[in-house]
Amino acid sequence: MFYILMFTAGTVAAAINALAGGGPVLTLGILSLTGIDPRIANLTSTVALSPGQIFAGNAARSSLETAKLDRPWLLFAISLVGGAAGALLLLLTTGTAFRAIVPWLVLVATAIYGWSSYRPVPIDAKPRNATKGLPAILAPLAIYGGYFGGGNSFLVLALLGISGHAPREAGAIKNALIAAINLGAVVVLVFSGLVEWRIAAVLGAGGVFGSVIGVKMLGKIPVRAIRVLVIAFGLFFSAWMFVR
Repeated sequence: MFYILMFTAGTVAAAINALAGGGPVLTLGILSLTGIDPRIANLTSTVALSPGQIFAGNAARSSLETAKLDRPWLLFAISLVGGAAGALLLLLTTGTAFRAIVPWLVLVATAIYGWSSYRPVPIDAKPRNATKGLPAILAPLAIYGGYFGGGNSFLVLALLGISGHAPREAGAIKNALIAAINLGAVVVLVFSGLVEWRIAAVLGAGGVFGSVIGVKMLGKIPVRAIRVLVIAFGLFFSAWMFVR
């Protein structure tokens, strides 16, 4: 029953990641609610969801070819290195310290999620060549993504929106950059000796399945309806961690 729950959690989280983002908040919450240490739950979730993220990022190749990105190779290099740096910071954080800050991380991630869900989005946005400023802003977002990741999709989406990319194109670019950030983090975390591999394998299998579903449904269902569930869960989980 436990592994069925993990597979389902991975499927739902990955589908949400591809459609709207916010999957790490769900998997971290579910793993923590089952009694797993939040720091172990966080890094296990990052490793488990990475194959699905890579699939979603690879599916965005056609959009990347037409997107007007300045020095895309630099953006992906920053994403990889920043993700690895964030993972190293996570390993240097004690379990006790992470448990103390994770409610705040989830609360901030949920707030970012909510802001992203209901802020006005331009329909006919056009690139304004603002991508030249992306590397400096992307670097701390990549580090944050490697450390925790919750809400990072929305920060990256906001950054791309400021650059003038239309929502669907921004979503595809976001998937590719988040995949690179996760890959950088995973390269560090797989050698940490802290990953719960059985759980990661089941979550990851569900994650690949969920990513396939999410990519196929991208642009076909109302994303904001999904976000209501994620926001509600994020608020519940942060409140639970505060009083725990």
